Amino acid sequence: MRFIPKEEKLYKWLAFLAIAAGIFVRVAVYLQNRNLMIDEANVARNLYERGFAALAIPLSYEQYAPPVFLWITKCFTSLINYGEPALRLFPLLAGIASLFVIYRILKELQAGNAAWYAIALMAVGYIFIRYSSELKQYMGDVLVVLSLILFALRINIATTATRRFAVLWVVIGSLAVWASMPSVFVLAAIGFYYWLQGKGYKNLKTTAMLVGISAVWVLQFAFYYLTILKEQANSAYLQNFHMEYFLFALPGNKDELLHNWNVVNGLLNEAGGFTFLANVLHLLFIAIAVIAAIRKRDNRILLVIIPLAAVIVAAALNQYSLIPRVALFTMPLLLILVAMGFNIILSVRYKAVAVIAVAASFICINNFSSLSLAWKGYESEQLTDAIDFAMQNSINTGNQLYLHNGARPAFIYYTTIHPDKEKWASVKEAHLLSWDANFDTLAIQSPPLSCFVFTSVYPEDLTNTTTTLAKHLSIVNKQEKQGSYTYIYKHH
Repeated sequence: MRFIPKEEKLYKWLAFLAIAAGIFVRVAVYLQNRNLMIDEANVARNLYERGFAALAIPLSYEQYAPPVFLWITKCFTSLINYGEPALRLFPLLAGIASLFVIYRILKELQAGNAAWYAIALMAVGYIFIRYSSELKQYMGDVLVVLSLILFALRINIATTATRRFAVLWVVIGSLAVWASMPSVFVLAAIGFYYWLQGKGYKNLKTTAMLVGISAVWVLQFAFYYLTILKEQANSAYLQNFHMEYFLFALPGNKDELLHNWNVVNGLLNEAGGFTFLANVLHLLFIAIAVIAAIRKRDNRILLVIIPLAAVIVAAALNQYSLIPRVALFTMPLLLILVAMGFNIILSVRYKAVAVIAVAASFICINNFSSLSLAWKGYESEQLTDAIDFAMQNSINTGNQLYLHNGARPAFIYYTTIHPDKEKWASVKEAHLLSWDANFDTLAIQSPPLSCFVFTSVYPEDLTNTTTTLAKHLSIVNKQEKQGSYTYIYKHH
């Protein structure tokens, strides 16, 4: 039996503790069963209105999600119902599985002693917790991307039979293309990594095999892009929405350079902390990891570096947004580099350096942690609370209830799709307002007692709208929560 030093045992137990904490907070937030927010409600509407085949064509309501994600979620809703738990089950499972996969990756990279730190940041980071309990594909992207890297590390081209290798990667790559759009960035890295690992520059047979496998991936992605992604990628609405999260391909001045830095560094901040200490420490660890890999000629780091470089190029071409939720898959890759560099620090001869680094890492975890969401709760756009409040204040018919444009999708979901929809049947025929609604006219024509509900609204728009309503109406009662604002009005 191999002798395991005390430090290695400690780091292993810290990794398991981090995984346990991550599972605990994810399950706790999932069980809180918060309302669906606007984008989730729109995805739920697509799932409800379409069969399995129709989920493989562009979605309605300005939504995008990969077919495999939609099919899995559709299966859960078919087996259970269209309530929030069934709709969010796959993101929860993906969020939990990702903690185990990143641990295995770091073990494969011989950076297991620092795995606990990367896992801890993933376990307690707000963005990772949120999207492990939200009906969006982003945590699925994380799981697919990490799984591809793990497969690449464990399937050796030199020791795997050619036919088996080809079949494995045709199947794995094909599934990944349809399960996660960002998978293409990792598949590009995997192809190049295997070309180097198999000495394709000296071996025409290896090169031909990899070209064949890559061609299968590329053809599928091209079809996928043309039939599903192209329309949405070039949508004027989405291009404008994501404009500030694209990069300048050829920055021509200081402001453009600063913009690029802020957007890219913002991903590292979201992944591991917003403090000066976290930023400096993580940039240092990443630099150490890259320099060490170059010195050792360790090609495995390309599985992480190439996808990061590819997504930056895509952002510079306005083809991929670096808005944090869309670029969530990049964050575990950054944490892998952080852990690789940290692992080197832990192995240095001068133990004082390692002790200082560990102390700093615990400070970063503490500053970054959103573990308290497990007991404090997490709410966002609680529309059902708004409707219940309205009904408690004598809003008994749909004619009395006005839903701001941002609240429309969730209202439609809760009154026509949700398993408890009958609870709100009396107000089902509420006024569903468009983005350009004339609130002056609405206020004048409203019943003696009325209610206006706002969710997914910018603060300045909310202020302007309530100011307009106040010209004609007086507030009788109100309920203001995070992301949800409800006002009961009567005429002056």
